Amino acid sequence: MSTEIAISIVGDDVEAALRHLLGQMDDMTPAMRAISATLADSIEESFDQEADPETGEVWQPLSAVTTALRIKAGTWPGKMLQISQGGLAASFAPSWSNRHAVASSNKPYAAIHHFGGMAGKNRKVKIPARPYAGLTADHRDKVVDIIKRHLSL
Repeated sequence: MSTEIAISIVGDDVEAALRHLLGQMDDMTPAMRAISATLADSIEESFDQEADPETGEVWQPLSAVTTALRIKAGTWPGKMLQISQGGLAASFAPSWSNRHAVASSNKPYAAIHHFGGMAGKNRKVKIPARPYAGLTADHRDKVVDIIKRHLSL
């Protein structure tokens, strides 16, 4: 079911403002570009803080086995999901068009670290969820400001 809204207003100034607003909505690319950069920034902050961007809840620590393996490999102490410079944290790239804004990873293991689940050989290793994708309250405010600026008259 679609809904149609018709507005009829007498007055050149109001009509001009509405035409301007509709014109701004025709090409949302500049706003979407800025929003995708904000999404990427929020993800980067999540990795830095090692916390869920939406709740602020700190990620569960690494297991004793993983910590021991990382010590042996010389990558611990360190950030939980940041072993190499080309790893998960560095893999997020902003992408946008006229109607969408995303920041996504090309790493096949990105989802298991965000959502958690069973992994490894025969799915015997439980990976806890360590949510990194989402918006902090500050980043949500930035997105709203971007949209307001784009649609401003």
